[in-house]
Amino acid sequence: MGARERTAPAASEVELKLHIPADRVAEVERALHDRTRSHTVHLRAAYFDTADGRLGAAGLAWRVRREGQRWVQTLKWAAPKGHGFQRDEHNQPVPGPAGRRAAWPDGDPGVFAGTPAGDRLADVLADLAAAGAAAPSVRFRTNVHRLERTQRVRTGGTVTFAMDRGTITTPEGAATDVCELEVELVSGTPLTVIATARHWAERHGLWLDTVNKAMRGALLADGAVTARVARGARPALRPDMSVDAALREMVQACLVQVLRNTSALANDLGGPEHVHIARVGIRKLRTVLGEFGHLSPAVDPAWAARLGEVFGRLGATRDRDVIGGLIHDLEAIGGPTFTLPPLARDDAGDVARDPSLTLLLLDLLAYAHGPALPPAEGEPPLREAVAGEMRRLRRQALRGHAHFPTMEEEQQHMVRKRLKRLRYLAELTAGLFPAKQANRYIKALAPAQDALGALNDLIVARDTCTALAQEGFPQAWFAAGWAAAQIPAAAEACVAPLDLAAEAPRYWREVGSRRHRR
Repeated sequence: MGARERTAPAASEVELKLHIPADRVAEVERALHDRTRSHTVHLRAAYFDTADGRLGAAGLAWRVRREGQRWVQTLKWAAPKGHGFQRDEHNQPVPGPAGRRAAWPDGDPGVFAGTPAGDRLADVLADLAAAGAAAPSVRFRTNVHRLERTQRVRTGGTVTFAMDRGTITTPEGAATDVCELEVELVSGTPLTVIATARHWAERHGLWLDTVNKAMRGALLADGAVTARVARGARPALRPDMSVDAALREMVQACLVQVLRNTSALANDLGGPEHVHIARVGIRKLRTVLGEFGHLSPAVDPAWAARLGEVFGRLGATRDRDVIGGLIHDLEAIGGPTFTLPPLARDDAGDVARDPSLTLLLLDLLAYAHGPALPPAEGEPPLREAVAGEMRRLRRQALRGHAHFPTMEEEQQHMVRKRLKRLRYLAELTAGLFPAKQANRYIKALAPAQDALGALNDLIVARDTCTALAQEGFPQAWFAAGWAAAQIPAAAEACVAPLDLAAEAPRYWREVGSRRHRR
């Protein structure tokens, strides 16, 4: 692949993608079709990457696409500050005819020189060359018919709708279908896209999906059945921010974690860890909304309750995964064999595909990307507000921790929940404080959280297996009894890590401490 010094025009792509269920395809097509404003185009593209997916891992998607009678080369980059919603996009026409019999041109990374995405691509290619590794080649192709329409929307601004139906194929012959609706911003603000996507999701029962063609094609080429688990990101906070501005930034960071993992589950590309990490993201959202939401009039108090419902529904499948693992371990040491009955509630994929979750996430996206409110009258500086909440949560979580083994289980559970909130708030606001001290404190909380989690898993296993035994699965008595026998020792094992958490230096201690004492 040659490298010529040309610069691609810079652009920023702001779009949301909605998955179209099979039973809604016809109605979405009818709603989009308009004799004067809509048109259909046949798009065929080749995507480049290395065999081990170096470009995808770097957040890059590089393709050459035939659009009617022309070739267009595109490089997209999921920039770190894009929060999964905004990407750098650079398009460059490729010389030469693009007729049906025309040969596919190679990708040319030189046309992207001088752009952030192009520099990122150049770095990856340089690393490959230095290691003597093979250059990127075609990993998969897409063949899509797009129904497209551009129009002004009621909320202000202009968007382009693109309904894509087609297939993704690999050179080895693997294939998967595509059926999605993209809503891309032409003019206006990100809120224009969010409001429009919400209207279409509510009207047609669509669900929000972050697994784009590049990701789907890479999974297909790898023969993978699960997508990568998306961990949380730390928001970019500044001490001069208002509480509302900081809250919006924290909500954005949490939503990336929730959206990417629920999208994997919705596409049947997820597993137990996706459920767990999605629930962690929801817990973080509930934490920051609970601690600071009352300080922002733009926060809907109903959001926390709605997030709690989703958390509970995903919890049913999380508990089942825990119990399934316990049964497997007990079978290995000679315990009775039995199969868990079907779930009485929705599985994680059903929860993730529920349009009501999409509407909730879009409401939160609208808040996160909306204009920040200035500090309210009497509002403390951001670092003081955070320090005050850290003090309160620490006091609640670690009060009387030496007596933890003799507490009622409900009290123990409350300690676990409060410690989680303390850790999540520390993680999300660490950027406001010296990094070394904040990271050391977060690390000191981890052993206690792990020990409390192990205790909680045993309690869940005992209670669930007892209920199963009473419902006609007598083999579950063995698992229930085994879990019950482990609980006292597991509770005792929480004391030492709770001591460590209680003794950890409080890096926020001096912030606003005089005001706090008064």
